[in-house]
Amino acid sequence: PKTIKAKAVVSTMPTHAMNDIFEPVLPGSTDLFTKERNAINRKGIYYPPVSAVTVAYPKSSFKDVELDNEFGNLQNLPGFGSLNPRSEGVRTLGTLWSSSLFPERCPEEYNILLNYIGGSRDPAIGTMSDEDIIAAVDKDLRKVLLQPNAPQPKVLGIKVWPAAIPQYELGHFDIMKELESMESKVEGGGLWICGNYRSGVAFPDCVTFGYDHAKVVKEYCDAKQ
Repeated sequence: PKTIKAKAVVSTMPTHAMNDIFEPVLPGSTDLFTKERNAINRKGIYYPPVSAVTVAYPKSSFKDVELDNEFGNLQNLPGFGSLNPRSEGVRTLGTLWSSSLFPERCPEEYNILLNYIGGSRDPAIGTMSDEDIIAAVDKDLRKVLLQPNAPQPKVLGIKVWPAAIPQYELGHFDIMKELESMESKVEGGGLWICGNYRSGVAFPDCVTFGYDHAKVVKEYCDAKQ
């Protein structure tokens, strides 16, 4: 192991990757992030699997529907994307209309879709083959966006994240309060344990949290000069 001296340490690693790395400077952190919560039968913070599947279909294979409020025809995907409530009977969590968000990413006659599937209510995604995941996404798209006779998708990419988005389950904020207490007891300060399990999982929340804490870290380092 290599020892590096630093004025400050900022960690953004997920809790499942920490093990006992902070134990010498943050006693009790190992137990905290592996704590049993009997009320929900959970050990530590849960990161369920999520898969990102990018596929392309001809525009002509999408439903020929004029959307309300003069948005345009669905075949042109005039929007950001779509979310799928469980009540619709589909597994895919949501779909980003990538070719609408980022023009000229594909031929004019095609649409690109980035789909997310899995999550805390569908952890089986983490054990499925790539082929089965793609088939599940394609099946859902035929229910929501595509015509029944749509061709098979052009698969542009698939990535399975075995431990994806941290879940803010019952007892989560008690763990965060304990973590704050531990940080406050670090002699001399200079240690910040950060991540989307503290800031919120949405991208804007993570960016805001990062900007705010960068200022705090800078003030600390300036004071140590």
